[in-house]
Amino acid sequence: MQEPNTDTPAFDLTPGSPDQIARHGDSSRRRQAVRRAKDEVLRLLATGETAPRVDAPYLVVPILGQSNAVGDNELEPDDLSPGVLPVHQWPGCGRRKGQILLATDPLLHEMPARGVGFGRSFGERLAAETGGPVLLVPCGRGDTSFYPKNGYSWDPADRSARVNLFSFALTQIEAALAAAGPSARVAAFLWHQGESDVPLLAPDAYRARLESVVTGLRSRFGDAPFIVGQMVPEEIESRRAEYAGIDDVHRTLPRTVDRCVFVPGPTGMAKSPTELIHYSRAGQRELGARMYAAYADLSSTGDPS
Repeated sequence: MQEPNTDTPAFDLTPGSPDQIARHGDSSRRRQAVRRAKDEVLRLLATGETAPRVDAPYLVVPILGQSNAVGDNELEPDDLSPGVLPVHQWPGCGRRKGQILLATDPLLHEMPARGVGFGRSFGERLAAETGGPVLLVPCGRGDTSFYPKNGYSWDPADRSARVNLFSFALTQIEAALAAAGPSARVAAFLWHQGESDVPLLAPDAYRARLESVVTGLRSRFGDAPFIVGQMVPEEIESRRAEYAGIDDVHRTLPRTVDRCVFVPGPTGMAKSPTELIHYSRAGQRELGARMYAAYADLSSTGDPS
């Protein structure tokens, strides 16, 4: 019987280690090129229905982050219908980019979503409670991080990425506000991201870059609440040694950032037992409801606790 090779080094789980970057960093150039070509086709095919004009000022809600901000799960027929509340979107892609559209799932982020996200659930509650129209600004992109990956980065200071998603979000929000009219204002920023940075970026560096996102957004668009949704609890527990650091950044961000609130994610609502990293459709609806409840509490009391 052959003895195990004890000279083989263990995989280094340190965020940003060569092992982690090799496994979780850039795809091959060929795979990136194929993905970019497919993405362009999906963007060209994406469309939507023009929203009716509104009389009251829009409450604008940017949605930022990676795949759980976008939605990667199942769709049902009702998701494709706009409903009765005045919840609209400023699309990030598609044939009608540059027009205010009805907000139906899947929303049009930097890419069309593949499923239901939390944005529409949040927007419907905001419209119902305020009686006013809501304009969602989908700015997410799946499998993206502050660490530069496959040509994308959320780091406001990164000038090397092919697409800086923070800059993309600024452009989208500015355009949405211009289209919405002079009385429109940003009501809240919704953030859900971190899974891709878990193996690539140390928690302290992640915190600094996330705080720079908040500062950059508020310097442009005002001191709106910043709502942070938790990564899927079962995914965190399944890889606790890796996820604990960035989960802690999310939990403790309200200690260092004013008008910020952390929203715990629902348990038992992962996409599937074999895909814990994404929320299911029901999980996203519940997360959107929780994010709105946290927003409403923060807006009424000013206390993120």
